[in-house]
Amino acid sequence: MEKLKSAFSSTSAVSSKLTKAFKFNSDHNVLHRTQTSNGQRWNGGNPFLDGPNLEEPSLPRAHLIIHVVAIFFTFLAICTMGAVASFQSKWFSTSGGTGFTIFLLLLSFLLSAFLLLVPIIYDRWDRLKRPAQFLAQTRTTFILHTFGTFTVLLAAFIVTISAWTAKGCKNADNDPHASLGNGYKDGLKQWCTTKKASAIFDWFAFGAWTALLVLTALTFRRERQQSRREPGFIPPDSTGISYSNILAADDERYADKTAPLSSNAAATGQDDVPGGYGYPTSNRAGAGTGVGASRPSVDAYGAFDGDGMPHSNDDTEPSRTMQLAYNDPYAQIRASLMHDPNSHAGYAQAASQPGLYANGGLPNPPAYGGGYR
Repeated sequence: MEKLKSAFSSTSAVSSKLTKAFKFNSDHNVLHRTQTSNGQRWNGGNPFLDGPNLEEPSLPRAHLIIHVVAIFFTFLAICTMGAVASFQSKWFSTSGGTGFTIFLLLLSFLLSAFLLLVPIIYDRWDRLKRPAQFLAQTRTTFILHTFGTFTVLLAAFIVTISAWTAKGCKNADNDPHASLGNGYKDGLKQWCTTKKASAIFDWFAFGAWTALLVLTALTFRRERQQSRREPGFIPPDSTGISYSNILAADDERYADKTAPLSSNAAATGQDDVPGGYGYPTSNRAGAGTGVGASRPSVDAYGAFDGDGMPHSNDDTEPSRTMQLAYNDPYAQIRASLMHDPNSHAGYAQAASQPGLYANGGLPNPPAYGGGYR
């Protein structure tokens, strides 16, 4: 019993979802709206929405009704043309015009069903997202509606011309296959009536497709007009930093650090520019001689900075980093220890003996002259 109840509840839920698509709504093309006490429709408690919450369906209601009408009349036209093809295959082979007409009607039926079911399935069950996004474009639906209208129009013309201009439909004795007997002549009248009914159904389906095409064309035209009314992009007028506000000295400042500055730019500097951020005077070594001084390094030892010291025209001169490497600070400490005249009490330097560390520059180890005390 519990399984039956769950099955009935699931089927009722699905049926309620389907009936909502065809349920009349006075709000026009809105599936759900929340209404406040003062009659205005606003968001249903969502603090991130500051306007009316309108959940528009993917398929407008007018399009939905017209699609149903087109599917209905196309289905009737297919059934009647199937009867016509069955009569022809009974007495002789099916004609090419009848087969081509059935193909056009089937194509129109499938196209209309596709345009109807995909938006409904997407709205109700969140399926077929890619096709729904494809059909959401007005240009896409306009092209598909044009194709469907042309397909039904071609089928209607073929059936109409065949049903009202055939010799057998006017007089059975004048039919090219009248020699098949009286049975064929007796069924020929009903066959012509069925074919005329199929032509009428084709024209009704064509009317539905034409209505869809007109509605889509109006929507497409309205969107084009709205897009034309939108102003083009206008760059903002800003008084802040821009390419036009960068001075020549600033441009040289951010240039390649290996490229030397001109003598005029080095002489004037950034101090003459009002509001400029120039370098201090100490960093402008060689300004009078035309040697450029670029941005100082952030490293305390001058790494990655080859222009902190004066340069010469000789390219073989070592950089500042190499010059600092030549002056080893440990060598200076060793030299200061070796030439220190002050000695500690109780220690005597064995200067006469060759030190073990003489080659390395370190002083000889101390000796205890007075022994242990």
